[in-house]
Amino acid sequence: MQVNPTVYRCTQSEETTETLKQLFPESVEWDCAQSEDGPRVIIYEVRKTDTVEKLASMMVNENFFLFIANREFDHQFLSLSKDFFFEFTHTDDPVEDLIIHYNTLVKYFAMTVELQKKTEELENTVFELAFASTNVLEQNEFLEQMAKKDGLTLLYNHSYFKDKLKSEFDKSKRYGNKFTVTLLDLDFFKKVNDTYGHPKGDEVLRAFAVIIGENIRETDIAARYGGEEFAIVFPETDTAHAVIAIERIKEGLKSIVFESETGCFKITFSAGVTEFDPKFSHSEEMIQNADKALYISKRDGRDRVTVL
Repeated sequence: MQVNPTVYRCTQSEETTETLKQLFPESVEWDCAQSEDGPRVIIYEVRKTDTVEKLASMMVNENFFLFIANREFDHQFLSLSKDFFFEFTHTDDPVEDLIIHYNTLVKYFAMTVELQKKTEELENTVFELAFASTNVLEQNEFLEQMAKKDGLTLLYNHSYFKDKLKSEFDKSKRYGNKFTVTLLDLDFFKKVNDTYGHPKGDEVLRAFAVIIGENIRETDIAARYGGEEFAIVFPETDTAHAVIAIERIKEGLKSIVFESETGCFKITFSAGVTEFDPKFSHSEEMIQNADKALYISKRDGRDRVTVL
């Protein structure tokens, strides 16, 4: 997503002011005393009198800060980094460093805006589906579809996934088709719920579901298998190509930073992959094999894919 947000600047030295005007000709002077809600991208030159408490109070309004400060403030930034996401550079750093930190901040800004947009689109889609039907047949069709879906993520539910897995397994047994099944489990998800609360955990699950949907084909079958565990059937796909899709999902999830009142965080997942083999007597054996591979990924350090 290409985003070019307006840059707001709050400086104290003429040298810094002129530098920012040259780098960002369309930047706008920002009143350091105001506290409008974000999101805004603000470049702020730290004063000697600024305290950790003051800097923290500036960041509670969902704005995105790039601080310019002397090295004596490093310990304050270390303390603030436990609860807030921001970028900072030193007054004696090269201009190129400031640009690098600014680009990182804008990328995070863009991802946050995009995630908010996708969440709103998802909520609007559910609303429209729920109320757009004007006759009994349409309502029944909607209810039939929703019965196959997980209410939180809108991926397929466990029951429907098992039915489709069996169907794909029987077809491969009969015609010799290849397909692959994958189990994915969010790493340390319980810690997310315990630290940031269950509503934030639900947000993570929904975001992960969106990322999965964006990185698989329409013919692939993705489901919330249970809790923080997800499953995907890749029809007509060997292990190598399934792993490529999983790696795309991994990169998509790693690019997202989740925000909360107590701080920002990222999350990863582990995966287990199994390809159809005539030696399997039923679809449950494939699931069991994928689950063993997932266990190995967890055992060996998480944030990895194991093929078995």
